Amino acid sequence: MTRSETKGFKGAKGSGLRNAPDPGCESLAREFKAVFFDLDGTLVDIHGPLYIAARNALRDIGHQDELTPEQYREALNRDDVWLGVPESRRPEYVQLAFAYFMTEIDKTERLEVLPHVAETLAELKRRRYATAVVTSRPGEPRRLIEKLAMVGLAAYLDHVVTQPISSMKELLDKTELLRQTAMRASVLPRACLYVGDEPRDIMAAQQAGFGGTVAVATGAASYSYLQKHPQHRPDYVMQSMGELIDLLEAMRSGAQ
Repeated sequence: MTRSETKGFKGAKGSGLRNAPDPGCESLAREFKAVFFDLDGTLVDIHGPLYIAARNALRDIGHQDELTPEQYREALNRDDVWLGVPESRRPEYVQLAFAYFMTEIDKTERLEVLPHVAETLAELKRRRYATAVVTSRPGEPRRLIEKLAMVGLAAYLDHVVTQPISSMKELLDKTELLRQTAMRASVLPRACLYVGDEPRDIMAAQQAGFGGTVAVATGAASYSYLQKHPQHRPDYVMQSMGELIDLLEAMRSGAQ
């Protein structure tokens, strides 16, 4: 990748590279052959389905009055991901919320693509990166590929990988899926970068031996929550997907 290759791409206006605290060895130049992505909250918007899932789960456990969209947004801004649910009720809340969320995204016919996603994926393919979506959504990938094709993203993705397991624990851990996708792409894990919107995305990529992790604050987790997570801290945090090409260039040159 040469400097001249960056001239045809314009990232998000005013975007900049934002390091996570204590990122490790970012001073070393790193060049990746593959960039894989989470789906929900990373490439497509999930705030509507997440709100509905949280509202219904809270209602089922009898936790509080009807959750309003305003209360939901305010809680996320405070990094209150549990929405005030006491620790003793959290396992029940997680199972209910996850079930409602999966129902909502399954019945959504047209995906809402997040800003800068389509042009970023197109630029990655122009630069000949291997690309993939690796998601916790269960079921056969064919239906998801159809949805991605409807919004013009499927053509930029070499692989679309869904979670075939139905247990909660395995649904929430994409470690093995990431390893398998690297093998399918014929790329060593250390030459792969994973981009997600949750700490569990970062955890899975690190456990899979990926060479780099990037979090983007377009899902349920805030920028500060991703940046300061005590266990699963990414190499970098972005405000939007429009920063990714510049970030790859900076990592390649060791200038990050």
